[in-house]
Amino acid sequence: MNINFFDLISFPVFSLLILLSILGFGHFFNKLIYLNKNSLGLKNLTFIQGLLFIGLIFIFINNFYPISNTVSIITIFVGVLFYLANFSQIVRKKNELFFILSILIFTFIYSFYAGVSDDFDYHYKTIQNFKNQNLHEILHHRTISYNSHWLFLTSIFSLSYLNSTLFILTALIFSISIYDLLNLSILVTKNKKHYLSILSFLILIFFLGVLNNYKDLGTDVPGVIISIYILIITINYFYNNDFESVNNDFLFLLLLGYFAFIIKISNILVFLFLIFLFFKLDHKKTNYWIVLLISLFPLPWIFQNFIISGCLIWPISTICFLNKELAINEAYLIESFAKGDISTTMDVSNFDWIKIWFLNHFNKILEIYLVYFLILIAPVIYFLFKKNNRKEISFNFIKKNYLDLNFKYIFLIVLICNFIWFIYAPAYRFGIFYNLSFLLILVLPLWVLILRKNYNFIIKYSQIILVLISIYFIYENITRIDWYNERYNIWPPIENSELLKRVNN
Repeated sequence: MNINFFDLISFPVFSLLILLSILGFGHFFNKLIYLNKNSLGLKNLTFIQGLLFIGLIFIFINNFYPISNTVSIITIFVGVLFYLANFSQIVRKKNELFFILSILIFTFIYSFYAGVSDDFDYHYKTIQNFKNQNLHEILHHRTISYNSHWLFLTSIFSLSYLNSTLFILTALIFSISIYDLLNLSILVTKNKKHYLSILSFLILIFFLGVLNNYKDLGTDVPGVIISIYILIITINYFYNNDFESVNNDFLFLLLLGYFAFIIKISNILVFLFLIFLFFKLDHKKTNYWIVLLISLFPLPWIFQNFIISGCLIWPISTICFLNKELAINEAYLIESFAKGDISTTMDVSNFDWIKIWFLNHFNKILEIYLVYFLILIAPVIYFLFKKNNRKEISFNFIKKNYLDLNFKYIFLIVLICNFIWFIYAPAYRFGIFYNLSFLLILVLPLWVLILRKNYNFIIKYSQIILVLISIYFIYENITRIDWYNERYNIWPPIENSELLKRVNN
């Protein structure tokens, strides 16, 4: 294995610089608009806010100039200066330094020897387009026109002569998510916010146990991570019966929803959660002019789409002004493949595809979720085996937890999301957030019941699971080196601006 040592040395350095830069922009943006109250102390909300701010600015800049390496370096260092200016105001500096160090270590473990997903080839071309051309010079192509905002952000925080920087942004948002989820799992338990603690723990297990391979992320999971934060905040309001303070966060959640959407349009259904929260607002205190202003956030991205593809959102043919027939065909290819036809030749106008989907997709989804579901249901089964506990799951328990009006709304939203996903695009990658939400909502009240009735059992079980999953995560990322060596002869697998081909498929 040949290692580019310049990349190797620069990788942790630029991981640090990019992390500090985005956090710096996040703090700066929050001082400008103060939408993110962040009562839960979630680090990723500041990070995401930095991405929102810098992405919006650079869509306008890219109208006139490419996002060159020089522009990227200037941007990174300006963000670092913002961070350093804010650092003096941080009360617990030791905690902040521990956070930074933890993220850097986890990012290195997670993204070093990062595998390249099957669709990275055209993702890489999209990134290169933004770095080498202004918006009006980019030509339409069926893959380039998908225009995930995550790839645009990657072009800002990566350097052409340091190929390892391509892997940093996704690794950072994932690593900060792990940090946040672990903190919520531990710290919130001490405050007796059991629902939020358990929800965070179960998501953490999913991230470490299922989303543990960098090559599988692509542009799918960053949007899922944004959606997860919307779910966490929504559940926190519901179980604390604290809808009076929804107004404090709704505008920021709306911004997160738009961000998830422009990263991947399959995340559009997360707005059903926001509609639920909208009806919980104190409308006398709601500034609808600000709601309208935030709703304009996707417009620059939509303009970007139009210039590249002739469609407001590619490949939705009904809002295409150019390339309409190509969009119709592309939408068919996506739907056909998602419904199980690898050759993309079947008729998707009826429900004959369901049989094909079960043959080609169901086994994969079952393989992904089965062990995770068993982890979720194991303590429930153990709890029910004890006769004295069976009466605890009574009609009154079901009525209080599963038939509560707000819970029914949330559960209905999750069911609708999964139904729409299954009818239109039932591939795993499009349904991660929706499928996971269904499993979480299904078992959450039962876990809380067990925690309250047998605290020591559920804590010990959780600790054992966390240790085992962590070992599995480390094992997967260490043995990934062998997987990598079988396919590439250099790290990173990009040389002279060319993506190296796999040795073995």
